[in-house]
Amino acid sequence: MTALTPHQEFLAARTDEAVHDGRQLFRWCRETNLDAMAFPLDLGKPFRLANRATGYFGSLAINGKTESVMGCRQRVDFGPADKNVTREDVIDFMAGEFLPRAHWTNPDGAPGGFTIVQDVYRDASGSLGVFDKGERQGCIDWRRLGKEFQWVLLTVEIHDFVMQMGPFKKRFREAACVSPHAAFMSSAENPAPGIAFEYSVGYPFVKFTPVPNVFGFGPGKFGVAIKLYKMQLHTDGRVGVQMDFAAAPRCPKVFDFGDEWPDPVYSLGRAFEKLTFGMWKFQPMRDKMESQMLAQHARVHQSLMDGAELTWQDWLRTRK
Repeated sequence: MTALTPHQEFLAARTDEAVHDGRQLFRWCRETNLDAMAFPLDLGKPFRLANRATGYFGSLAINGKTESVMGCRQRVDFGPADKNVTREDVIDFMAGEFLPRAHWTNPDGAPGGFTIVQDVYRDASGSLGVFDKGERQGCIDWRRLGKEFQWVLLTVEIHDFVMQMGPFKKRFREAACVSPHAAFMSSAENPAPGIAFEYSVGYPFVKFTPVPNVFGFGPGKFGVAIKLYKMQLHTDGRVGVQMDFAAAPRCPKVFDFGDEWPDPVYSLGRAFEKLTFGMWKFQPMRDKMESQMLAQHARVHQSLMDGAELTWQDWLRTRK
């Protein structure tokens, strides 16, 4: 077995923390009526697939401490398929094909979706290991989790992190470390009216920034965060995907120039509230900015679904 480098050992320790804390956040998401807390998110531009995005703010207890939380839920309609979709189709795609196929070239020639590399893992016995060079590209079949692996560490390069600033469009290089684990997988028969079957995969975010950036909230800057992808087979044969993202605590700063520097946005907002003796309130400003951050997250993942639906349809056509 290949020995881990000090950096890989550091990432493994961070991954264990992410799984432990992420399971608490996942439990809260399952037990909370997130739709009752929802407000609409404006994605600011049309997408190929019909979709609806909402955000929410709340609080929860993690490791015995009360934390604020922010998140979003997206519902995306994949529509009908060229063949009758089965439960096995849904499971096989989400567990074995979704992330490995989640990369393509966008119409403008730019890369789209995710590029994924798997590195460190903790196997079922609890031992740490490193994937061989030939196995590093892509992602394992999720059904191996809980049997062969406890978790697998993925570095995900995010290609559709694009921000529109007036007439200008800027594509940022972003990446996240995430850790698929069996605790974030589930399946259910007839979970809600009109839905015959659903299959969900997900992961916590690891607190490490593969690509340094000045953003105060995003990959590597979360305290605890999870992402869930749930494919739903409707009783009328249509297929949809529900995505959930949650992070705790809420965004601590808009810009991150290092621990020794305060955030220029939130620090000034709090100072102005004090200078006006509370006549101007900081919280509405914060809520608006963090709603925009959630909308940016939703835009990235709506772009992901616009491409993933095409790979889903192509993959279905190859099924016997």
